Amino acid sequence: MKIYISADMEGATGITDVWQTMNSRPEYSFGCKMQLHDVRAAVEGALAGGADEVFVNDAHGRMINLDINGFGTKVTLLSGHSKALGMIEGCEGSDGVFFVGYHAMAGSAKAVLDHTISGATVFSISLNGREVGELGVNAAVAAEFGLPVAFVEGDDALEQEVRLMLGDQIEFARVKAAHGRLAAECLTPEDSYPLIREKARRAVHLLKEGRAPKYDIGDGSYDLRITFHTTAQCDEAMLIPVLERIGGRTVRICGKGMAEMRMWANAIISLAGTGNR
Repeated sequence: MKIYISADMEGATGITDVWQTMNSRPEYSFGCKMQLHDVRAAVEGALAGGADEVFVNDAHGRMINLDINGFGTKVTLLSGHSKALGMIEGCEGSDGVFFVGYHAMAGSAKAVLDHTISGATVFSISLNGREVGELGVNAAVAAEFGLPVAFVEGDDALEQEVRLMLGDQIEFARVKAAHGRLAAECLTPEDSYPLIREKARRAVHLLKEGRAPKYDIGDGSYDLRITFHTTAQCDEAMLIPVLERIGGRTVRICGKGMAEMRMWANAIISLAGTGNR
């Protein structure tokens, strides 16, 4: 059995401030340390549960945050960018997906560092009429490849999002309870490590028993809508000829296949980001 881990940073143990996730800040070293801490716990749990191998995709920012030293055997790390499928690159061929260090979608109340893909650019994303965050977009891509989501780690706001989207069957490791966007009650690393490890171990058994859910939200046809913070960002996105502008700040594209939609989202958001001024 092969487990795929998409590893973000904002939802990791002890992280409460954006400076801890930015490579230009001295606090970033703490963010990297905590991301690695949580990923290693999830890897250890997956292998303890009976996984034969674990594939880890570094999915935060420049995607070169995780130190490959110390992962041990049976682990492959996908590091660097750009990646066609971004945070979910390389998931095909695995048996199930773990989302580690994830966070709630943009606009979530009392959620640590809530945003969707690009906090400076994206106000919201909807997929087939349902607002989704990074979790939803990436889970939908995984479902296209036939992959269930078995384990997620993050704060209590993300847990609510997970339960509404994927139900109660999934294993969730809550490592902090948000008091707001920049404050949370956090488990210590000494407490979060065994929690993550045990939940990951159980998640492998969910997969073996065929009880982990897939996020299927359509028949293969998708309506993707992205709303930006400013009209200038939308102006830049509209340089892509196939987009439809359905409001001052919102664009729409329809297509077949969620992998294609994920690539469109990457391209649209990157281009719109040139209007961040």
